[in-house]
Amino acid sequence: MTSASSVSVVAEFLGNMLQDRPSAVLSDFDGTLSHVSPTPDAALMAPGVNEVLSELVDRADLVGIVTGRGAADVMTKVQVSGLEYVGNHGLEWVDAAGHHVHPVGLAAETALPGILATIRERLAAEASLDGVIFEDKRYSASIHFRLADDPAFVGTVLDRIVQDIAIAHGLWVSPGKMVIELRPGERITKGTAVHRLAKDHGSKAMVFLGDDVTDTDAFLALEDLNRESGVATCSVGVLTPDTHPLVVERSDFLLDGVEEVVAMLSLLVKRLPVHSRSGQPQGGA
Repeated sequence: MTSASSVSVVAEFLGNMLQDRPSAVLSDFDGTLSHVSPTPDAALMAPGVNEVLSELVDRADLVGIVTGRGAADVMTKVQVSGLEYVGNHGLEWVDAAGHHVHPVGLAAETALPGILATIRERLAAEASLDGVIFEDKRYSASIHFRLADDPAFVGTVLDRIVQDIAIAHGLWVSPGKMVIELRPGERITKGTAVHRLAKDHGSKAMVFLGDDVTDTDAFLALEDLNRESGVATCSVGVLTPDTHPLVVERSDFLLDGVEEVVAMLSLLVKRLPVHSRSGQPQGGA
């Protein structure tokens, strides 16, 4: 699939699919519900997202944000009652029972500050640090180079340095849009998070929206759930100026940017009935 799908076509498909309950609507944040920003702190939820997520909570059994950001970080940006938040690519999550951290995330927490300091020192010896942002997310880390004077050069140098250090410390590296992610050795991803959520909630229908390479882990998990457990699934990729080909390849549908995500979700809530706490429909929107 190489071109964006009609917003109404996607909404109609999902509206039918999510009638099978328990249902789940999961989404990335940056580039999906928020425009990609020059710095992590600058990202803001797009207009209309807060309202449509609030309506979805009353229409799907699970509505969640699955992001590479720390859970506390994204919770300050998406303040919608009833959501579940998965942060650090699945290393932590916040649900009605509280805040949970995967054991491998806890093990990495004390080592990351020193590792980032080493990377910074080595990078400074080979390239300018101007515009490079080192983000310690407690259980994982991100190094952003979008604002570097020469992003392509800095990215190449940084990738080599990070790969060397990751191997030495038992970490693994995940690339993204002008960002390199450092994560604990065990491969906890948005895909493992999707598997856990589907199991915990007994999901029979699940959609995931995302725009970056790390979101394709979730797309692949949906394929597994459909093939192995018969869960009705759908992967919705979001096109941005630097969308990775894997996002296009592994999406069932494509939407053209954040505005189309909001428009599609707005149509979707009109197709889904409001549900009571007992799980019985209360009528359409």
